[in-house]
Amino acid sequence: MTTYLFEQPWIIGAIGTCLTVVTLYGWTQSGNSIALKTGAVFGVVTILLLAINLWVVTDSERLRVWLADTASELQNNRWEQVQKRVSPQPSVRVANISDRIKNVKFSIAQVTKIHGMDFDYSGDMPTAFIRMNAFVEAESGGLSGKAPRWVGLTLEKRGQDWLILDLEDRDPQHEFVNSDSGANSLGQMLQNGR
Repeated sequence: MTTYLFEQPWIIGAIGTCLTVVTLYGWTQSGNSIALKTGAVFGVVTILLLAINLWVVTDSERLRVWLADTASELQNNRWEQVQKRVSPQPSVRVANISDRIKNVKFSIAQVTKIHGMDFDYSGDMPTAFIRMNAFVEAESGGLSGKAPRWVGLTLEKRGQDWLILDLEDRDPQHEFVNSDSGANSLGQMLQNGR
């Protein structure tokens, strides 16, 4: 329910507008004061819910912006900015990629589809797992290539910042076939670029 309230204002707006219009139309056709009052209440509640929706920014909304910013930094080869998005205690995979990423020159880096975000607030540091498809075009060690990939990111929240803790890289169909398909070709490309 909170997803609809805080992240999808068009649903609230559409339902609220329909209810308001229908009840006000009923009032114009019948002259019934209850329909007028109900239509006014629906209108006010719809406006309040839309205002709340615009006022509250959820972690999911923040992470969508975070992903777009990270892809932009990667595409513009701003390694220092990308490194600031890595946890001080990353997994071995992330540490290896972080060491080798400076040898790769990206021309395109974009998130093409976010399949889901799962959050865990039970520990000392909240964590998020993001499943998405991404597309990169890069050059490393004289070799260039295009790589559509499925990426699973594990992030941890330190203070107000989300930082990369772990990264999975698989074939782009992984979300649909949900199997161990061709893991880590992005990692292989980074390793080859030493």
